[in-house]
Amino acid sequence: MPAERVRLNTGFENGLSSSAVFNRVNSLEVEMEAPASPSALPSPIAALTDRRLPYHRVRLVAAAFMFALLLAMMAALLAATIIRCRREGGAGCLIPKQVEPAEWGGSGALWPPKKLISRIGFGSCSAYDIRNQSIWEQGVIPSEPDMWLWVGDAYYADEPPFNCNLENANSSMCRCEASFLKQPPYMCPAGELDNARDKMVAQVLQPGYQQFLRYSCPGFDVSGSAVPPGDDLSVCHRPIVGIYLDALGVAPTSPRRAAQQGIQWHYKLNPGTRQEVDMLLLDERYERAPLPCEVRGDWCRNIVLKDSRHPQYAWCDDFLRTGGATGLNGSCCKADGQIADGWCKQEGSKADPLWDVACNPSSPHFGMQPLVARDGRLQPRDVERDAGESEEDSTFCELLGPRQRAWLDSVLAASTAPVKLIASGSVVLGSTGLDANTPANEWRGHCSGDDWDCYRPAQLALFHALQRHAAQHGGCYIILTGDYHYSDVKVAQPGSGNVYSEAYQTANWTTPLYQVMASGMTNSTARPAAECTGYRRERSGLRVQGDCGYVSLPAFGMLEFDWGKRQLSMQIRGAEAPQGGSVLQQLTISLDTCRPIEGNR
Repeated sequence: MPAERVRLNTGFENGLSSSAVFNRVNSLEVEMEAPASPSALPSPIAALTDRRLPYHRVRLVAAAFMFALLLAMMAALLAATIIRCRREGGAGCLIPKQVEPAEWGGSGALWPPKKLISRIGFGSCSAYDIRNQSIWEQGVIPSEPDMWLWVGDAYYADEPPFNCNLENANSSMCRCEASFLKQPPYMCPAGELDNARDKMVAQVLQPGYQQFLRYSCPGFDVSGSAVPPGDDLSVCHRPIVGIYLDALGVAPTSPRRAAQQGIQWHYKLNPGTRQEVDMLLLDERYERAPLPCEVRGDWCRNIVLKDSRHPQYAWCDDFLRTGGATGLNGSCCKADGQIADGWCKQEGSKADPLWDVACNPSSPHFGMQPLVARDGRLQPRDVERDAGESEEDSTFCELLGPRQRAWLDSVLAASTAPVKLIASGSVVLGSTGLDANTPANEWRGHCSGDDWDCYRPAQLALFHALQRHAAQHGGCYIILTGDYHYSDVKVAQPGSGNVYSEAYQTANWTTPLYQVMASGMTNSTARPAAECTGYRRERSGLRVQGDCGYVSLPAFGMLEFDWGKRQLSMQIRGAEAPQGGSVLQQLTISLDTCRPIEGNR
């Protein structure tokens, strides 16, 4: 680690325009009948108390004083109103309301000069600690991707910079008191911003990654910069994109740095050609709700509290004993249990006008209105009165939020590309046993604790949105993800009869939904010796290569387009020699039918 901390392209200013403020009120003059001489002019108070003045003069002076005071108050009120109107506009103002544009999400085109993007490399889960990463020189660069996508965990900000083995066991970074955030011996630096930044800098300066940056952005380091602006095609002829703006060198003036909430983005690859591809990067953290109460309670009861040495034992014990499972202290999201698994299953609810909003994932109105269940009835949520009931802006426990879902819907509605790539840091097709929580499937939780299966209504909303646009506009839909520290290819097919059909409501789907997971890029995160048990074993029929058909070696993903044959090959490639760059798993589909091509698996 260099002694001097390297500065990345992180600074940006987000100034707000302001108007000039009136700082004075024009003097007001009132004509009054002058007294005989200036020296004889009484003060208002003296005039009211001087019994020698005629009564009508006293009344006149008092009236003049009150009138002057009233005018002064009116002038002050007028000045304040003008100030407010200039600043805010709105009701009661002649000045129109000045509204700063705050679009939710955005778009950009990527088409490197004289180069068609036909090979897209992607991956997640680099290394917990600071170690050599041979994947770049032995796997990625020899595969010659036209661009690279980080789908998650480019670095581990909450981990110490070294392995907490016996040699480092006494380090303060490996010794801490367990809490909901810190889990010794690892994650002791959780929440420490300096450590997080050091880890990011270490990843960017990793020699193998620097070599990859020179491959993607030739000559960027001539200026002495540590990281190039990955989506600036004048610098990077092979763009590098993802969600981590600082680590990707996103410019301070980039629209991705705008003041909107969330950093989701849409890239159009090869724009204006028959080889167009829409790539949508989802932000699944800003609007994410805590885990649903039922999921969190099930995890605590059936997994954590059965092992007194579990790092989350004390937290789960407190969660179940003190009422955390009810959501009263904000430690879990109640919406799914109260509405999707509560009100929606009550007799007579289907006739309610709010049914589509609350219970029908196939409706475009699903989840777009904040509702609350009270005394067996569903009603619109009052922001102030119901603040303690729910913090959600929709009817279910969120991952994207209503505004991001509306943005996603608008991008897909306008898309004519034959391929839509959905980049998701959390696994969308994740659960091995779906809703069958039994010891027989060796997995006693609803989900992994982070994937979309934990948030079933939100997951169904995404599925139905993709299928709705597939039916209306066509195109093949491929999810790119990571996180699990192994790699595989999955597909959810339309129709009934599969293990996942009921849970995912696939009966009325029109197109397959593919997912390529590339995760575990080094021997720090991949587990080559891990057995096919627990969450690694697929029991719902989603995995293309069978229950244990995953890649446990360090690996990355590659999408290869054969535009002439109108085919797409989804690949898992080896990260290190002797498998470096080799195709370890592959599924090829037709871009015209979105169905697998026989003999190309």
